[in-house]
Amino acid sequence: MGLFDFIKKDKKNDKNKKDNNAIDFSSLEKISPDDIRIAKEKRLKNDSRSKEDVLKDEAFRAIAISHDNRNNRIAAVMEMKSQDVLEDLAMDNKDRYVRTISASRITDPNILKELAYNAKYTDVRQIAFDKLDMEENVLAEIAKFDKKGKNRLVAVREIEDELVLMDVCLNSKDQKVCFNAIERIENNQILAEILKNSTDKKIINLIINNENFTDDEILSNIALNEDYDKFIRVEALNKLDADANNDIIKEIAFNEKDEHVCSAAIERLGSQEDLIEIALNSKSSSSRIKATEKIENEDVLKEIALNDEDKFVRIEAIKDMKNENILKDIYTSEDDSFVRSEAIKNIESLTNLIDISINDDDLIVAKNALNKVISNRENYRDDDSFDYESNLMKVAISSKHEEISKLAIGSIENEELLVKVSEESNYLDSQLEAISKIRSENVLSEIAKSNNDSNIRFNTIKKIKDKKLLEDISVNGQFNDARIEAISKVKNQEILTDLARNDEDPKIREAACKNIQNVTALDDIANNDEDKYVREVAAQRSKLLKK
Repeated sequence: MGLFDFIKKDKKNDKNKKDNNAIDFSSLEKISPDDIRIAKEKRLKNDSRSKEDVLKDEAFRAIAISHDNRNNRIAAVMEMKSQDVLEDLAMDNKDRYVRTISASRITDPNILKELAYNAKYTDVRQIAFDKLDMEENVLAEIAKFDKKGKNRLVAVREIEDELVLMDVCLNSKDQKVCFNAIERIENNQILAEILKNSTDKKIINLIINNENFTDDEILSNIALNEDYDKFIRVEALNKLDADANNDIIKEIAFNEKDEHVCSAAIERLGSQEDLIEIALNSKSSSSRIKATEKIENEDVLKEIALNDEDKFVRIEAIKDMKNENILKDIYTSEDDSFVRSEAIKNIESLTNLIDISINDDDLIVAKNALNKVISNRENYRDDDSFDYESNLMKVAISSKHEEISKLAIGSIENEELLVKVSEESNYLDSQLEAISKIRSENVLSEIAKSNNDSNIRFNTIKKIKDKKLLEDISVNGQFNDARIEAISKVKNQEILTDLARNDEDPKIREAACKNIQNVTALDDIANNDEDKYVREVAAQRSKLLKK
């Protein structure tokens, strides 16, 4: 009886029996080299040959291995008595005649099995299987290794033993042969074993998509077993009857480390209770994320968002959340900037977004909030345009980040608000940015006359072209630097002469003298002004004009 003969060949009558009886695949392993060595040592201990016969066999071995004449090598093989020496020659000798004749002379069934599973060349393996009456294994050798494709296909079609077909499928390099082998296998356990050991994607797909490959026990074992490729496990999961195998699917969803498999398992769970249990209790963050994605109860999502240790789970919990009160609570308690940014995506309240823009310590979070306010400006402007820009003004004045302040100013058009920013913002660049947006020279003039910051005053006057406004600043400004800058642009000789003669501040008188065109007036100032430097400036200006 062959090694695989315990599987009946009448498949139609015995299919259910085969499917229900577990196969111990580990027992089908080939005889190992160590097994051969140990068996040979035992046989040699009981060797009944005389010393003379042993010496003859060794001499014949030497001739069979190394003699130049093939006939002499074959003759030496024919004279040998030792089955073990014949095995040595059959196992891996390069000479086809030496190895095949050696194999054909062996009668010991144990040695024949050793050759059948370990001989280097297929011709020897075929002889050994044939002598053991294992005809289907002979066919398998042909199916796997014959040089002619036609012979390979004919051989595989003659094999009925499904375990032998499995061997062909796993070891043949001819894909057509493999496909033929699979099509003739009905035992789901054997198909599952091929899945575990094959790397050929076409073979894998052929098995997975086989409509008869539906045994839930086998499919669940594949889905649970990390020895299988993750994509095979997912396919097995998807073929399982979800209702009948809910506990197994839930177990995979709860504990699986592979994100791909875990996701597939959770996708098949329909119960919100199961999903909530996984989201709250699974040790795998991948499981918790996928379960959270399918949870509908916002109170549960809030609990996850507030308490899960993994920020990506918390992010998933708030992705589709609509309750702004919950979102604000989550935002307020959250330390991670990425999670806060995710919460902002679902916050619509202008008040909340403005508050975040002003107070968040993280620049990116604050920017995300303000960008949302700006990108949705039409929604907020419809209610009250002034109120919308007033909120932006608050950001421009009070934000913890200069970049945010300037970003807010970019969307303010109301000049009254821009004036307040220029006066109250925490950042000089923001104040200057506000000034740059003001077009009204009357407004700019008021800033130039009264703003406390010299940089603001200077940049404001640079924008003023109106002569009357410049004259007004030069006469009525509160700060000398602004008045001096304005005077440098004034052409009105009457005003300049009056300032040069009568202003209390010598710096103002100096500045006025630099633009006076009247030599007589300059000479009078040069002779009579109480300040030495004013007199010098007037004299130099007069001298220049007289040339």
